[in-house]
Amino acid sequence: MYNRAQLSVLKSRMAEPRRTIHVVMGPRQVGKSTMIDQFVEEATVPYSLFSADGVGKTNTTWISEKWHEARIRMMLYNESEHILIIDEIQKIVGWSEIVKKEWDQDTREKRNLKVILLGSSRLLIQKGLEESLEGRYEALKMGYWEWEEMRDAFGYTMEQFIYFGGFPGLAPYINDEERWRKMMESSIISPILNHDILDIEEIRNPPLLRQVFEIGSIYSAQEISLTKMQGVVNSGTVPTISSYLRTLDETMLIKPLQKYDNSTIKTKNSIPKLQVYNNAFRNSYCQHTFEEALMNKTEWGRQVESAVGAYLAGRAVLDGFELLFWRDEMKNECDYVLKKGERLIAIEVKSGHADNIDGYHAFRKKFEKNIANSFIVGPEGLPLEDFFRLNIPSLFKSSLT
Repeated sequence: MYNRAQLSVLKSRMAEPRRTIHVVMGPRQVGKSTMIDQFVEEATVPYSLFSADGVGKTNTTWISEKWHEARIRMMLYNESEHILIIDEIQKIVGWSEIVKKEWDQDTREKRNLKVILLGSSRLLIQKGLEESLEGRYEALKMGYWEWEEMRDAFGYTMEQFIYFGGFPGLAPYINDEERWRKMMESSIISPILNHDILDIEEIRNPPLLRQVFEIGSIYSAQEISLTKMQGVVNSGTVPTISSYLRTLDETMLIKPLQKYDNSTIKTKNSIPKLQVYNNAFRNSYCQHTFEEALMNKTEWGRQVESAVGAYLAGRAVLDGFELLFWRDEMKNECDYVLKKGERLIAIEVKSGHADNIDGYHAFRKKFEKNIANSFIVGPEGLPLEDFFRLNIPSLFKSSLT
């Protein structure tokens, strides 16, 4: 079984003295539960493992009951240390206040009961951690599987990764694309839209949420105004569509990229460039099969740009930088702009030799004092194999020109 890098991090943290609650966060089907199974399989410390999946969301006593069971076990077996693991913690209403109460009780009583919680990415943070557990937790973020992981674990080619994205559970189905798309819908898309989000967010128009997701997937790596989206779906208001895009961003499905500008107001009011977090979402609705996409130069160029953007969107969450794009009044465009503090990284994606890169050069000239790094991804620039291995935070450390 393939071990993701986060497993060794978790082992290291759990070997330390009890200081904080350890929270494993990430979207559906990225291997959070599998990693915990791997962790407990090798654990030398006694543990209790529970899942809130299937527990009624208003069952506010469930967490305390499971916590108490772990304490009883520690007492019965005279354990000096115990690990309590709760999966899908966010499904219980008011979970963070309960966790705070139980954690603080153990702290007061000097009980060496360590805690691991698992749940959905930034929705979990916004709906619990920052409200009640500030200063009491340490996050371990897990994103979608990346190129080297899919290659090493499942033998993916670069082209397969670009088209089918990074879902390990769907790797066995990529040679039957109709089946792959059905599995994407039944095991990933529908559960997220119909259950995960609705369990946490108040969505008054679920069909509109799905339409916004589908449009965002189809138009990945393209600009589209919210007014145009409203016309396409023929439903909802622009503020509602905007709020649903924020929700899709928080659940790592679709990221609406804003245009970079020195003015914060202009950035927030710009027409967004929609970007999937995983190219599998885009190609769930693609009209081209894998082979057709490979043979179509224009379509494959879009595939590559979307895959590059998906990688950057995921790394933005994990590494803590802003992901934007740039376009000026002359329609010169730089595909992706990474921002951390005042430092910028400019990235242009080009799949052919004749592609125009005037926008990339215009951006570099206009903002040269803030650019820490810049490069082109493609045949005449950085190969995709090297791009998908980049350590993004290190690129911001270059000296400003």
